[in-house]
Formats: sequence, C-alpha cells, structure tokens
Amino acid sequence: MSSWPPFSRYSDDSASYRSNPANAMRLTPVRRAVTAISQDLARIPIKAYRGDDQVEIGDPISEILNVDFNEYHTAYEARRWMIMQTLLWGNGFAVISRRASEVDSLIPLNSWSVSLNQHDNGRLEYNTSEYGEVAPEDIIHLRMPSTIRQMWGASPVADAVRAMQLAGMLETAGVEAYRMPGLGKLSVQLDEVVGADAIRNLADSFVAGHSGPEGILRPIITQGGAKVEQVGRSLVDQDWSTARRQAIEDIARAFGVPPFVLFEEIQTYTQEHARLYADSLLGYTHGFASELRRKLYPLDRGIRLSFDMTQLLRGSFGEAMNAYQVAISTGVMTSNEVRKELNLPPLEGGDDLRVGPNMMSVPGGTDEDTAQDGGAGFAEDS
Repeated sequence: MSSWPPFSRYSDDSASYRSNPANAMRLTPVRRAVTAISQDLARIPIKAYRGDDQVEIGDPISEILNVDFNEYHTAYEARRWMIMQTLLWGNGFAVISRRASEVDSLIPLNSWSVSLNQHDNGRLEYNTSEYGEVAPEDIIHLRMPSTIRQMWGASPVADAVRAMQLAGMLETAGVEAYRMPGLGKLSVQLDEVVGADAIRNLADSFVAGHSGPEGILRPIITQGGAKVEQVGRSLVDQDWSTARRQAIEDIARAFGVPPFVLFEEIQTYTQEHARLYADSLLGYTHGFASELRRKLYPLDRGIRLSFDMTQLLRGSFGEAMNAYQVAISTGVMTSNEVRKELNLPPLEGGDDLRVGPNMMSVPGGTDEDTAQDGGAGFAEDS
C-alpha cells in the first residue's frame, strides 16, 4: 500500500519552509497573503442553486456552510482555518458527519495529521490521527494545484521556497543593518600603531556608542589624525527596499493574488482593484465549490454552489453607490436588495422594481424577476 504522507509538524527551524510550511507565517508578506485570502473567502456567502436558476436554495447544508459548521465552530472560523491550511500545506480537510444519511455537521482537521493512502486494489482512503481511516466520500478535501500528484495538493510555500528564503534573508539583513542605522561597515585608520587590546577596546567602544537607533544621532569624533571611512554598503546602497519589494511581489505571485494586496500604498481602493482581486480568487472558489458540491450533494447533480463575490467587488464608497443607483434604475435590483447588501433594514415599498427614465414602480418585483435579467458578482460555479 502506497501513501502520500503529510508534512511534519511545526518546527522552530526558520529555514525549513519546505518541510514545515507554517514557518513561513513568520514572514509578514506571507502572513498578509494567507490571512487576506482566507478571511475574504471565509466571510463571503456560499450559495446553493438548482440548475440554471438564480434562486437560492435555503437548505440545512447551506446553513452549515454559512452559519455553523458544528457546535464548536462557526462557519467563518472553520472555513478560514481550512483555507489557511490549504494555502500553507496545500491541503485542507473536514470530516463530514452524517445522521440518518443526512449531513449533520463538518469537522475541520489539522492538515499535517492527514494522509491519503492507495490500497493495492486501487481504492483510495484517507488516514487521520483523530478519526482513523475515512472514506473519500466522507471527507472534504480542499487542495491547491499540483504538477506531481493528482489527488494531493502542492504547498505554495514549498513550491516557492526560494522566494520564501529570499524574503527571510532580506528581513534578517534589515534587522542586522538597523543595528548600525544609515551606515555600512566602517574602517578606522590610526596614524600610530597600537596593540591588540587597544584595537579591541576601540572597536567595542565604537559599537557600544554608535549601534542601535540612538547611535544614529551620536556624532563620531576622532583625534590624533584618526580617520573613519565606510567600506561596506548601507541598506540604501544595497537597494534593500527595492529587493524586498520584489520579494514581496514574488510571494503575491506564489499565492496567485495581485501584489497590491500585500502593500498599503493604494490611496483609493477602486472598482478596478476590486475586480482584479476578485478575479484572482476565482481559481480558489471554483475548485472549492466543486469539491463541496460533489461531497455534500452526491445524489443531486442538479445542485450547484457559488461563492457570492459581491462584497469583494465593491470599490470605493462612491463607486459602489453609483453602481447601486444604476442597478436600481435599470431594474436589475430593488431598493431593499441594495439595502440588504449594505446591512440596512428594508423599507416599505422597497421590494418593487423601478425602471425607466421616470423610475416607475413595478409592484411585485422578486428575486426570480431579477435573476431572469442575469445576475452579476458571482464566482464561477461548479
């Protein structure tokens, strides 16, 4: 029997990104990428539809996916955990608990405690430390793309280990260089010959007096013809900031998101930024929705699941309001549908569609009417 083993547990070895991807969370850009993607995909609704209808199905499984996974985990917490595990380790898991053949709850697992085994007869089976052997139909398996193993995801951290190591070395270099802020390695030249003890005392005294953030304000005073020259390069000379920015951009590419997601330099988050970010997440949402539909609705092939990306597609407040105004005036949305997205209470008469140049009210506007005109803002479904 062959086996795809999990990665080993968390280690304090900061260089072992390949065998311990969780170590990469010590790098600020990796933490930013993982938390941003996992939190955004965890907070947006997962909606179930039947066939090509845009009418949402309100069934118990939808409640599990969007409200509570089980009695201990909210849907947000559990989905965030599973997606973080998937982004770091390449695979995220949850056991499907059924009662009388109906899905009762989902139980998230630790990725490093799960392996996928293939028996001699070709049958696959998951081995977990918490629940022993689990059949494929009883486990949700979110996975990243892999070029080596079809049924097992590849860790972006392990695949892009050089980028992770470079980012780590640049952060270490920045910390070490900050001990001598603004300066590179220095050479102190004396007119007279002194002994080894005097040289050692002079060097120790210089480090004690001029290293650290306070040292940048303390002047260097020489006597007796002594000269101080810089022989090393400072962070500015080494283009450290440029190199670190490039390393952060590489990490963004490893996780498949636009680099601006990892930077805080955007003055205005526009509709174009929102569209680029949401589009970059479609690869995740399509794969995750397909796995959820296949495992949670195995006997109903007419069901499809979609991650509702509406919240992520909003740009600035002004752009969002303009878009909502157009949606109302063209009969795409009702006033109450807009207010629901903005977490505002409904208004009397707000369920009527208002169309035409004079915003004439069309009583009885429903979700079905809106859906027939075509929906927008939904991730590609399974």
